[in-house]
Amino acid sequence: MKPKVITQAPASPQADAAPAKGGTTAGGAGLRVTVIAPGVAPAAAPAAPRPASTTVVAQPGGAPMASPSASPAGLKAPPSVVPGTIRRGVEVSLPALAQRFPAAMPEALQQAQRLLQATIVDTLSASQAARWGEEAQQRYGVLVDASLQITQATTVQTSLRHVARLHALLQGIADEWVAPAKSPLLFWKSNAGPAALLEARQSELAQLRQHLADALPSLRSLQAELQGIGSELAPLAVQLEALSLAAHYMADALDAAADPRAHALMQRASALAQTVLHIHGGLQLRQGSQHSLDGLIHRIQDSVLLALPAWMEKVALATQARQLNDTERYALAQQLQGLLGLLHLS
Repeated sequence: MKPKVITQAPASPQADAAPAKGGTTAGGAGLRVTVIAPGVAPAAAPAAPRPASTTVVAQPGGAPMASPSASPAGLKAPPSVVPGTIRRGVEVSLPALAQRFPAAMPEALQQAQRLLQATIVDTLSASQAARWGEEAQQRYGVLVDASLQITQATTVQTSLRHVARLHALLQGIADEWVAPAKSPLLFWKSNAGPAALLEARQSELAQLRQHLADALPSLRSLQAELQGIGSELAPLAVQLEALSLAAHYMADALDAAADPRAHALMQRASALAQTVLHIHGGLQLRQGSQHSLDGLIHRIQDSVLLALPAWMEKVALATQARQLNDTERYALAQQLQGLLGLLHLS
């Protein structure tokens, strides 16, 4: 059997000079012949080189950095921090605001300070400046409309007419009943009794009383709504004044010639201050409307539904069996006059 010849590149220069034992050179070409005897396993091939390991080198005061032999895919880039500026609102003390606006209420100054602290002037746009305090101002308009609807409500106007008609009927009875004195000892008419006068008006009086009794629940609901509007207007006036003060303060801090926001803020400050004047100016009128509605409900509840039936019962009982004497007629006439005073709409 012939030996198998395997050619192989020299491992080192020394291998060309000194052939391995038992081998021969072939033609001086730098190749050597290796003879593998039968039954002998060939030498194991050299192992493939292992990839370089990743080495992390710690940097002083910073995140770990990979060595040049590290794989870029095995690491995440550290987060970058971009230096910036912290935006803050307008810082102003209460004494400084009080000195700047000496006529302002303390509650308004406190709210204005909080508004300024919460407002970043650098991020305030021109459109935002033009709408400064607009929501609170619109709320005032809603409350005014609601108050007007209550005072002009059909239930209120109809009830006022019913009370006025009831007063006129009773006044007519009183005029017929009470006569001017004819002598120092006679000062009552004797030709018309109270029972006959009441009988002629009884049907209309009953209808008016029933209409007013039916309207009473609705009137009380309107009364509660009007009271709620009045209680909301007082804090709204403080809020509007605070918005006006804050807008005025920011407008003064801006360049009026170069910054259009300064003009817009000054306009809003003036408009808001005018709204506050409207609220305070209408305070007496709103209180008058509240007193008028309260008085109407009081007249219906106490005079129409209680005092008037009680007086009519006394007249009926007194005239049921006999005629009234002068003393009884005078007493009932005085009670009727007092009832008319309660029903009078001032």
